[in-house]
Amino acid sequence: MATGNPNAFASPELSVADFAKIAKIVQDLSGIQLSERKLGLVKSRLQKRLRLKKLSDFGAYINLVQSPEGQDELEELICAISTNVTGFNREPHHFVHFREHLVEKLIKKLTNGESVRIWSAGCSNGSEAHTIACCMLDAFPKAANYDFRILATDIDKYSLDVGRGGLYGADMVSKMPSDMLAKWFKTVDGAYQLAQAPRDLVSFKYLNLMNTWPLKRKYDAIFCRNVLIYFSHEDQEKLFNKFADHLVPEGQFFIGHSERVIGTATDKFKSIGSTTYERTMRGAN
Repeated sequence: MATGNPNAFASPELSVADFAKIAKIVQDLSGIQLSERKLGLVKSRLQKRLRLKKLSDFGAYINLVQSPEGQDELEELICAISTNVTGFNREPHHFVHFREHLVEKLIKKLTNGESVRIWSAGCSNGSEAHTIACCMLDAFPKAANYDFRILATDIDKYSLDVGRGGLYGADMVSKMPSDMLAKWFKTVDGAYQLAQAPRDLVSFKYLNLMNTWPLKRKYDAIFCRNVLIYFSHEDQEKLFNKFADHLVPEGQFFIGHSERVIGTATDKFKSIGSTTYERTMRGAN
């Protein structure tokens, strides 16, 4: 129920029943599973939405997002709930592997006149995609002169805007090697502005992984790290299979430290390192 009383905005309670309704809405829309232990987190993240919409309780908010008039708010709900723990050079072993075992192959393709595409799926604020771009430029400074692009997709439109702007807080770059930090960033009022060269290699697009993927090509590498851990096992298996189908033969797939390829998708990948996989020829077309 809408209200003009400011006192009504003071920390409304989120009941277990209302949490369950919100959790179902979130999973149906995005695939993200919310266990009951996330109740406090959901409450704190959605309180701002209640204040902005001038709603006195979570029941009213649920009614809003389930109404025809509340469809735009569904997107805001997902943005509020999405977990955005990220940063440059996070899980650095993947970027070591990228530099030592994949870059040379990609450069050979490019110099032979072929295209190279990399996908950062669930890219958050773009720090992962931009780390890839910096690694590529370090190894191949002329990458921009060839048919090389990185696609970065996410369900959170605000995170995508941060990525497009390329301006990051100090916490986002704390794991970046000092030489790369000095080479690719300049400080601006206490923040870090990424140079234009790596930014130009990355295209940011909105994509809900649970919806149809409007992707017309296959990728030489896909990074989808610490994303599928929030999905059900059934949805994970479906998505692992879809990722496999969007990789070129011997294309590489990077996932988070707590994730493993499961189910029928295991036939399409072989492990080549810590949470690093290669697309097998089996089932490839």
